[in-house]
Amino acid sequence: MMSHLQPNPETVMEETAVRIGNMAYEALLEEVYASPKPGLVDLYSTGAHKDMDVSTFEKSAAALRPYFSSMALEGLIFSGAPGQLFQQIRRIGISAEKAMYEATEGVNTHKGMIFHMGILSAAAGACIRTGKGLTLEDLIRMEQSMVRETLIKEVESMQEFTSHGEKNLEKYGTLGARGEAISGYESVRNISLPLLMKRLSEGKDWNLIKLEALFLLMSQVDDSNILARHNPQVLSEVRAMAGEFLKTTGVYSESSIEVLKRMDGEFIRRNISAGGCADLLAVTIFMAQLIRNYE
Repeated sequence: MMSHLQPNPETVMEETAVRIGNMAYEALLEEVYASPKPGLVDLYSTGAHKDMDVSTFEKSAAALRPYFSSMALEGLIFSGAPGQLFQQIRRIGISAEKAMYEATEGVNTHKGMIFHMGILSAAAGACIRTGKGLTLEDLIRMEQSMVRETLIKEVESMQEFTSHGEKNLEKYGTLGARGEAISGYESVRNISLPLLMKRLSEGKDWNLIKLEALFLLMSQVDDSNILARHNPQVLSEVRAMAGEFLKTTGVYSESSIEVLKRMDGEFIRRNISAGGCADLLAVTIFMAQLIRNYE
């Protein structure tokens, strides 16, 4: 009689962590490959960025992939309070940031994504550990338990403003990446994710789905990168332009790619880059992958 070998639980957890890390890595690539994205690095141009191109993003994503898996594994094995899990992945995040800068020779390609993907990878791991599957509601509930209290305290007690997001907070009162995490990724849940899931179910072109999701975000989100480079007036202009493009041209029209290329030229000339929305597009893709694979 043949004995049935049970899989080693540790091996299963490691494989799951690698799988989640791969999804985060692929989401970073899917964001940069979406083309053309006005003002942003893509397969057509480097946008309003002189120090990076697609290959810089590819190197950065490859360097970060094992760290996303490590953060997912922390979620899978951690048995303490969710807030303590957040502190643990932040420590891994410091190492991830060093690896990114090493891979890109000092260029900040994915600092915001280390924050977002780290939180969500660990939250996904923690949800899967419960054995109940992984719905969007579960993921956000876990993410909120991990970060909300800590980040609110940080924002309230902040005295030094060093990053773009922190300077925006001081100047304009916007919360940037921290705000997205505090809100439970409200912009993604309410704006881009429902659209992306709907378009996937309709079988639309994948590149155009990503562009539509990006422009929907650009039309509604207070993009931290635009604010850091410019001011609320330029942000308002970009939001109006994105909304107008969706209403009049739309990504599925025959002229859309040419219109976007012309817009890219204008954004490059004016040094406009919706980097915050690009990050949220990657988060959207990652969440969609998690839900489709684990729900």
